[in-house]
Amino acid sequence: MSIGDVEHGVYVSPNSTAIEVNGIVECDNNIISYFLSKDFTHLWMVELDTVVPKDAFSKLFGLDVDIALGFYPSHRDFNRLIAGWIGEDAKVYYLPRFALKGQILRGWVFAGTGCMLVKRRVFENGGVRFKYSPDVGGPDVTFMFDSLRRGFSAALHGDVKCGHLPEWPLKEG
Repeated sequence: MSIGDVEHGVYVSPNSTAIEVNGIVECDNNIISYFLSKDFTHLWMVELDTVVPKDAFSKLFGLDVDIALGFYPSHRDFNRLIAGWIGEDAKVYYLPRFALKGQILRGWVFAGTGCMLVKRRVFENGGVRFKYSPDVGGPDVTFMFDSLRRGFSAALHGDVKCGHLPEWPLKEG
């Protein structure tokens, strides 16, 4: 399927399941493998439970960093974002709900990978992949930590606020 000059598609291994963490990791890494088999410059990952605002892609693309991130609230707590800072000790510092409005944070940032635009170079030549490291965090935090440790740039766009289903549908405005 294509929209304008952008081809869209997802390859998910029939052996994968999104019920367990390892299944999610396998699915994400299969998407990366498919992406690398094409001539794409960027991979825009949007998870099934994430609803993105209409201007999300253009805002993330405009950041011109290796990894551009949108954000959304936690499933369990609307006032806590799945976004924040990662310390060099791999400790995660979450941001409160209204901390990002109108801001762009750069550096050792993270967000859930439900709305993420990644440049090809992050994945090339044995680059970063998803994995689960309980000492760091879930696969999304681990992905960001590994990327930042390798020197890739990242930014979190405070105006790319996504819905996180089923609890938090997207409310434009």
